Amino acid sequence: MSVLGTAACAAVPQMPPVQPAAADPAAAAASAVASAESAGVLRTAVRASVRVRTVGCTNVRTGSGFAVDAHTLVTNAHVVAGAEQLQVDTWDGHQLAVTGSVTAAVADLAVVRTREALPATAPLADADPVGGETVTVVGYPRGEALAKATGTITGPADDPLHTAAAAVLQLEASVAPGSSGSAVVDGDGAVVGVLYAGATTGEDAYAVPVSTLRAALAAQGPADGSARC
Repeated sequence: MSVLGTAACAAVPQMPPVQPAAADPAAAAASAVASAESAGVLRTAVRASVRVRTVGCTNVRTGSGFAVDAHTLVTNAHVVAGAEQLQVDTWDGHQLAVTGSVTAAVADLAVVRTREALPATAPLADADPVGGETVTVVGYPRGEALAKATGTITGPADDPLHTAAAAVLQLEASVAPGSSGSAVVDGDGAVVGVLYAGATTGEDAYAVPVSTLRAALAAQGPADGSARC
């Protein structure tokens, strides 16, 4: 049986490993631009995707995220955990200043605020996806260039990591460390979930459904701009 872990992390209960930034940011940005231009209905989701770099007191790790309004992005709570500083890189290679973040109580979700405007906003779907629906995971596996991975929703499931109060989405998709916080989008380019976990073997992955994300956004408190070691 596969061992489950957060998609930006090693197997539970280990802490997330260091995920260095892309070795050649200019090449990564050029690749992302080409990816966005060829993405069709996914173009907005690609342009709304960001790389989130968590600078802690002793290490640096990366995850993914996506914009939901001009100054707000969504990622996972475990991506921002222990951050002394958060760095956000846009799909085309620009770095934005972070003014604060807040984590959700209902699932592995975090909301991050930026000072500068994000380049695009990903629309949220009106309803959770159904089993058998084809989806695309858009993010930054291994902290490298922006990438898209096609998958299939296999249905609702209990949270195997026990971080969510409600059912989560199970999907078959190839994900990697650094993919945590990626947008899971449907055929219309709307976000139906937020990736947060994957198996160390095989292609089983898990996402917070858009219904839970909407509830978390509605209940969010003020962002915390503090950093402690």
